[in-house]
Amino acid sequence: MSEETLDKSVLCVGCTVIDFVTITGSYPKEDTDRRCLDGFWQRGGNASNVCTVLGVLGSKVDFFGMLSTSDAFRVLLEDLQRRNIGTSHCPHTDKDPPFSSVILAQDTGTRTIIHCNKNYPQVTWEDFKKIDLLRYGWVHFEARNVAETSRMMASIVEHNRVSGERIIISLDFETLYEQNLQLCYPCDFVVFSKELASQRGWKSPRETCESLAADLSLQGTRTPPVIICPWGSAGAVCLDASGNYYELPPYKPQQVVDTLGAGDSFMAGFIYAAHKHKRDLAEAVDFANRVASHKITEFGYDHIGELSLT
Repeated sequence: MSEETLDKSVLCVGCTVIDFVTITGSYPKEDTDRRCLDGFWQRGGNASNVCTVLGVLGSKVDFFGMLSTSDAFRVLLEDLQRRNIGTSHCPHTDKDPPFSSVILAQDTGTRTIIHCNKNYPQVTWEDFKKIDLLRYGWVHFEARNVAETSRMMASIVEHNRVSGERIIISLDFETLYEQNLQLCYPCDFVVFSKELASQRGWKSPRETCESLAADLSLQGTRTPPVIICPWGSAGAVCLDASGNYYELPPYKPQQVVDTLGAGDSFMAGFIYAAHKHKRDLAEAVDFANRVASHKITEFGYDHIGELSLT
């Protein structure tokens, strides 16, 4: 990556939602009535959270996703503006925004999420092609909306070919393995979730990396992406295009307060270290581990700004 590319902004493509968070001493039993310890709402959504953490760390970042003109969405727009997260490319709809109900159980440190998107529209390639890609050095995608996302990725690949520049493409791969697998092909980096690995029957991070790499090889990708697999309290691993495998140990948090958004914080930490600071793969994943560990020690994301990459 050139110095000019490294100075460019990051673009995160995906969704932003309202998270309604309830904090309980323990997970509630079915068909019971009880009081919570606390509760609040916040802006959520994977790509939206990655934007937040990148901004807190000091990166220039824009969000690209469908925004709602409904009154309920106004607080999300205000928060994006307050954090200087660019939204100038985003299309709008008058539909009510999606939301998630989140239960944080203090005794176990778990978070349980129920999503509701009510057929909320998603951004399309027609929206994406209006973006001036010269502004960006890295574009990060959620694995969703395969047909449209594939066309967006293809337009970046074509931009790189024609312009001679190098926009990096990364993917957050959390759901629907067979459907979303093709989105890995144009990527430089794929971050694959432990939960999806478990659904596939892959029992270890190494098995996950090697199995995903084998599936991609069978599909005939030209240059395989780097595969990164966060594995919770066990740290994270990564497998590069040459087959080199790295294990990065976890950072033990001083306390576990809020695990919501830890994966998005990991993703943002990796992009920040690799893009803004030119760190190599293992160093960038190590910093991602550090960011995720620090995130869960407090509610929200602002305290992540205490970290530095030296």
